[in-house]
Amino acid sequence: MVQEYIAGVDIGGTWIRVAICTKDLNEELIKKKKSRTIKETKFSIGKLVCKLLSEILEENLIKKDQLVGIGVASAGPLNIETGVVFNISKFGFKEISLRDPIEQAFPGIPLYFINDASGAVLGVHYFEADEDEINNIVYITLSTGIGGGVICNGHLLIGKEGNAVEIGHGSVESRSNIKCNCGGVGCWEAYSSGSGVKSRALDALEKKNINADILLKIVGGDLSKISAKEIFKAARKGDILSTKIVDECVFYTKVGVGLINNYYDCSTIYFGGAMMKDKEQIIPHIIKQFEDEPLIFTINRPPKIKTTKYEDEIGLMGALTLVKYKLEQNDVVS
Repeated sequence: MVQEYIAGVDIGGTWIRVAICTKDLNEELIKKKKSRTIKETKFSIGKLVCKLLSEILEENLIKKDQLVGIGVASAGPLNIETGVVFNISKFGFKEISLRDPIEQAFPGIPLYFINDASGAVLGVHYFEADEDEINNIVYITLSTGIGGGVICNGHLLIGKEGNAVEIGHGSVESRSNIKCNCGGVGCWEAYSSGSGVKSRALDALEKKNINADILLKIVGGDLSKISAKEIFKAARKGDILSTKIVDECVFYTKVGVGLINNYYDCSTIYFGGAMMKDKEQIIPHIIKQFEDEPLIFTINRPPKIKTTKYEDEIGLMGALTLVKYKLEQNDVVS
């Protein structure tokens, strides 16, 4: 009998990752490949996805007709029926069609789309959630942006187009004049995402009203080298501006976690995303807050706070899980 495989794709603002595995999703058999996201034209991402999928199949001596499903997890908003990403600044175009190029390159193979953070919560559900939490979990990605995925009472929350948990664009500061990439003000993403942290540091440096000598020394005075990574590093060394920005990143993450727990009454919240490279400056503060004084931020019994062990690859693991669950008609995605 010919071996059957499933494929997963995770499309982010910085990286595109692909993976293949046997249909039973044995973690030990997962093969992965990644490339930096190309944004030259609105067709670049779709073409790169097809190229990476073709390469990983060829490298592992797998034929296209052995694929029984492809799962695509993408930064959103994303229409999961049409496969069109829309209104997303990090890709540089108002709309990007993902379904058309993949269907043309892989005709006849079932294709499933999901918002990347909703995909990630499926990955958590299948690969690492404990039995006592598995029916009510939330995944939060703190990365270039902020996104979320929710499994509530054993069912993945989807919404009318697939973007039910766009938590990064919830308002955490009603009196704010801090503008988000989405065009709104006071969004959680504007305060606590990688792009938000960077943007706020650059704005403060332009105004020159707070000391940032340590941060400037780290980047050699070159503002183009500033990212969240350098800001967190400077904060660890006592930089005044960086410490202020990191403290506010943590505070508004507490606000966001409290709102999420009020809305979904979850057992556990898992964090992931690129900002977890500096998780020791974020997660212990969140855990302590919701263990010691949860009522400041949430009325419901507080959730456990964890980080995913798969780090940046949890979205890819979720894309594979989506295919497995769809093929099995698992109740979580029904």
